[in-house]
Amino acid sequence: MLSTFSKELNPESIYKYIEEVERKLKVFLEDKFYSRLVDKISIEIICVHPSYDQFFTVHRPKYIEESCKTMYGVQGLSLNKVLIFNLKIDFNVLNNSSKEEGLRIIAQAILETLETLKYPVKLKEFDKLGFYNDMKTFFIEEGLITVNS
Repeated sequence: MLSTFSKELNPESIYKYIEEVERKLKVFLEDKFYSRLVDKISIEIICVHPSYDQFFTVHRPKYIEESCKTMYGVQGLSLNKVLIFNLKIDFNVLNNSSKEEGLRIIAQAILETLETLKYPVKLKEFDKLGFYNDMKTFFIEEGLITVNS
């Protein structure tokens, strides 16, 4: 997961917990298969102070089949078979939450986004329901949501 958080957000409250959840999620999803076209899924979380909100918009999901950036003749970042989607979380709600509440807010926001996500046309065969169910199972196992959420 990539995150864009406002510097006004209490860093002790959420950064390290998101990294912990991200590590666990990578392990959980390691052996899962949703499409031959997707090797990596990137979830970008945007949570910025309301005064900066206009500069950080939620974009349509993006699929990068193959991309390699070169700088000064040296190969740099290489992205292959990546699905990227982002979501926005209310700054005030997250900033005033405890660790547990904050992680629940993030888990719920991810699931709500997945319920309505319009996947790129190229990914017609992507197992959307399987991915959603796996994410939900992960969040249930981590105690971040209940079965009925």
